[in-house]
Order: sequence, then C-alpha cells, then structure tokens
Amino acid sequence: MPTTKACTPSLPRSAGQAGWILTVKSALGFSVSWASPHPPAAGIPERGAISRAIGQQNKGKQGKEVIVENSAKTKTYIEEVGNSNNEAVLLLHGIGADHKMWEPQLPVFAENGYYVLAPDLLGHGKSSKVNTLELSDWEDQINELLRHKNVSKCHLVGVSMGGVIAQSYAMNNPEKVSRLVLSDTFGELKTVQEKLLGFSQVVGFRIYKLLGGKMLAKGMVSAYKAPFAVQAKEYFSQVSLNVDFDQLILARKAINKIDAVGKIDGERIPTLVLVGDQFGQSFVEINRKIANGIRGSTFMVLKNSMDPSNLVNPDDFNQVVLQFLQISA
Repeated sequence: MPTTKACTPSLPRSAGQAGWILTVKSALGFSVSWASPHPPAAGIPERGAISRAIGQQNKGKQGKEVIVENSAKTKTYIEEVGNSNNEAVLLLHGIGADHKMWEPQLPVFAENGYYVLAPDLLGHGKSSKVNTLELSDWEDQINELLRHKNVSKCHLVGVSMGGVIAQSYAMNNPEKVSRLVLSDTFGELKTVQEKLLGFSQVVGFRIYKLLGGKMLAKGMVSAYKAPFAVQAKEYFSQVSLNVDFDQLILARKAINKIDAVGKIDGERIPTLVLVGDQFGQSFVEINRKIANGIRGSTFMVLKNSMDPSNLVNPDDFNQVVLQFLQISA
C-alpha cells in the first residue's frame, strides 16, 4: 500500500466528471463544473538544500536545443539543461502542450544537480506530426532519445498525458527507469465513469476542432482563473491558439488505451504519485488508484493545485519531486 500524505509538502520517508457542456477543466479534459479556488497556501517549509532558483531571475533562461532523427523517420525536439554527467531526469508534458510546460522545472532541477531532458512528444510542439499514434510509439521515441543522449537509465517524470506515457514506459522498460513521478494523470479507464471521461475528451477535441483554437484558448482562461494558476493560464491560452486538433485526437485515443494499474514494479522502481486538490475527490481517487497498485509508492495531494501541478503550483511540485529524488538515492 502507498504512503499517503496531504500537502503542505514535506515528503514522507517511506518510499472530474465530463459532460456535454464543454467547459474546459484542464489540459487533460473538459467538464461541466469548476471547483472554487482556495486562497494560496501559507507556511510552506523552507527548501533546505533545494535551490529556489525559480522566478524572475530564471525568466528567459534556455537550455540547449537538440533534434533527434528517429529510425521511424520522425524527429524529436529536445531541450536539455544541466551537466550530462549527472543523473538524468526526463520530463514528459501533457496533451496539447510542449517542452515549454517545464520552464518552472528546467533550471531548478539542473541547479540541483540533474541532467534534465524535456522533449516534445510525437504530435506535439516541434516534434514530428504523425498519421497514427499508439503508446508504443512514444515509448520508441523515448528509447531513441535516451540512446542518442547516451543515457542508460533516468528518473521519469510525467504530468497528465505525460503521466500516462510514463506509466506505459515504466511498465515495459523497467530497467531504464530509476525513479518514477506521476502527477495529475490516470492509469486505466475501466469503470463507466472513467470510460465516459475518456470518450468525452475525444468528442470535446472534435467539437473544438470546429470551433477553433481561439475558443479553446478562451476556455483555458476560464479553467485556470484561480489566482494561483496564472502561469498555467498564460501558457495554455497561448499554446491553444496553435494546436493541431487532429494530433490531439490521435493522442487522446492512444492514452485512453492505458492499462497500467497494478502492473508497475514498485519494489524495482520507487514511485511518487501526486495530484492537485482542485478538481474534486473523484480525480484524487483516480490518482490514488494508481498509487494503490504500486507497492511501496508514496501518494500526495498538493493543496491549491490542479492539472498540471508543475505549472499551477511549481514551488511545491519542485520541492516534493526533488526531495523524493534525493531521499530515494
């Protein structure tokens, strides 16, 4: 059973329902309702040895841009930051997003001694568009970029869609994952509610394809209206203007096929599962189910956060993830 903790973020030592009214709930999907925001959390403990290099001083800081030519004749865009001799951390973004979703993490993780790789997943950002897409295609993409960068094993961090892909990769390539961090995601769609959630997202993207990116951008502004979600609102309202809805539909259909609950070896791969508290108890329970299926995992609810927690509450996300990586070493 997982260790469970509601955050204020100090890591333990052991290792929304969709509907036909298309209110954007997050980058992961749509909903008929919106949770009332709480005031920002107070009294977050000091980070100790963890760098607080986040904010204005890091605005505009960029890493090295790399393009990987894949054997499937696709291309992967990667942003890399940090010393390549250090332990690698691979960051997998959410649906409709790109590597820029990780701007609050890239310099912080690098300054805390990690070699950080943030790719654009197939069908997203500057990486290749595709005609077909399965979870195995993203796994192949990850394997090729790790091989290109001479990385034999990495810490894998996935948020939202990236969390689905991270589970699939860890399940099928456990020897290449040192530690696993999953946030604001799901591990299977088997109950009626879960299946409805997955189906409604495909329908939602089809409708927004007709309405256009500007309407999706307006929806994102409404979804991230909480005062602590400004960074997510700014990011998604911009990226939504240029999304390729055909690629999003392919991606959503692919992640709907995930079947990973109970299939990740937690004794081999220490795992942290995070979820924001702002999308209601049902979404918390979807993430808790992932943790319950991974022996020895740690489960944590982040206050004043929502999908994607790395953008909505980056300070707490960074603190918790870095603590997990460091105490698990």
